[in-house]
Amino acid sequence: MSSTSLTSKVKSDFPCRTTSSCSAKFNKFGVKNRSYGFKYTRNSTAVREVMEQLQTFFDSDAMKRHIQELADYPESSLPTHFDARLKWPHCPSISRIPNQGGCGSCYAVAAAGVASDRACIHSNGTFRASLSEEDILGCCEVCGNCYGGDPLKALVYWVNQGVVTGGRDGCRPYSFDISCGVPCSPQTFFEAEKSRTCIKRCQNIYYQNRYDDDKHFASLAYSLYPRSMTITDSDAKDVERAKVPTIIGHFNSTANPPLSLEQIRTILKKEISLYGPTTMAFPVPEEFLHYSTGVFRPAEGFQSRIVYWHVVRLIGWGQDDDGSHYWLAVNSFGEHWGDSGEKRSTCCPRILCGDAILW
Repeated sequence: MSSTSLTSKVKSDFPCRTTSSCSAKFNKFGVKNRSYGFKYTRNSTAVREVMEQLQTFFDSDAMKRHIQELADYPESSLPTHFDARLKWPHCPSISRIPNQGGCGSCYAVAAAGVASDRACIHSNGTFRASLSEEDILGCCEVCGNCYGGDPLKALVYWVNQGVVTGGRDGCRPYSFDISCGVPCSPQTFFEAEKSRTCIKRCQNIYYQNRYDDDKHFASLAYSLYPRSMTITDSDAKDVERAKVPTIIGHFNSTANPPLSLEQIRTILKKEISLYGPTTMAFPVPEEFLHYSTGVFRPAEGFQSRIVYWHVVRLIGWGQDDDGSHYWLAVNSFGEHWGDSGEKRSTCCPRILCGDAILW
């Protein structure tokens, strides 16, 4: 199929106007409709420990104060459009567009991005470094690997073990190939996984600290949106899942009737406007890989075209020309994908908004 015909097909599949809603372009790296599922070892003991820590975090006085601050924040103070880059211009990490390359490390990239953003915001701009997705990817055994993983576990790892600086000039820069596509095909993840390893020393050009002295920590990690976590060992016959304590779950427990979609959005907006970006997980249909600009809305029947689940960094929200709500997110496919590495997306029921951290 030629690039012209594919461009036309992708545009016609999108339920939007190319001028004011969204547009697509031919992406030679966009994989055909194929579901990629990879197995990786799951340690049930380690996952149970993560769950116990999440409950401890959620029961803490710091989290109680956090929830009260969200409850007290007036909804009327939320703007129609919000961009974290504009509220915290002294934090360059919010504007950085990462490239995960040939490793399915979106969970680590998004988590490290959120950690960097919130560390800068918390320090009022005195901490401006990028934290290392490489450190999470290589050394957090329970978080995941180059086939995917869980950003919430990565944030718990940041609390427990700390994360060193990353970026080109930091302690542990990102080492995976980014020349394999925009985005790289999941077929490249096999080779990347072979080279993934935990290196507890800084690169030779980094003289500021030793590895152990370069660690940065948070005090607690939490989830906003209701979710569960698989506990069972990867080779077990019966799958055991446990509910994660969440902020929206807390508010929903006393709501009658249950929270509406708009009320859930309001809580997420309060979180972002008060404390900074969060992670967002969603299923990627094939047409997403060809997104160019505007608000992305998956075409009807997208469930049959899901390629994989993906995690990005949520930095704001807005309204389209027709008044419909969208989320503003930073992707991890590099600056040449989409709208300079960003995307605007309507929030569908299966989007999971929000894993975050506090000091």
